[in-house]
Amino acid sequence: MKIIVRQAVREDIPAMHRVRKAVRENKLSVHTRINEESYLPYLETIGRGWVLEEEGVIVAFAIGEHRTGNIWAVFVHQDYEGRGYGRKVQEPMIAWLFSQGLSRLYLTTGAGTRAQGFYSATGWTFTGLDAHGDAAFERLRHDLAQDHAA
Repeated sequence: MKIIVRQAVREDIPAMHRVRKAVRENKLSVHTRINEESYLPYLETIGRGWVLEEEGVIVAFAIGEHRTGNIWAVFVHQDYEGRGYGRKVQEPMIAWLFSQGLSRLYLTTGAGTRAQGFYSATGWTFTGLDAHGDAAFERLRHDLAQDHAA
């Protein structure tokens, strides 16, 4: 099986959005304003993204903002869960964000979800619930060095 992780480009957006819409948790509601056009600034202006392809099909992606350190997205298509793809696609994003001079990355996800467990298991530190009741996490630059030393 051929697995490739590479930087995302604008032509990947339709496939990334298909992955985003095919998740078990943190689903987009009819009121959510995230559409294919929403990805472009995150890929080309305020951040960068990565995709994971299995046999040429995009099945996971991650996007982070290089100005703020906010993780905008880490998603794996539900049919490809449990293969370590979330970890594989977030690692180059994290390394790149820290290489941009950021010392802290952060994100939120639904409290009590499998995503919360994923972030805890992949080196993120739970910092509490935010004002909306979502689980907040951070990753500090020194955490990356500790992860590689372990």
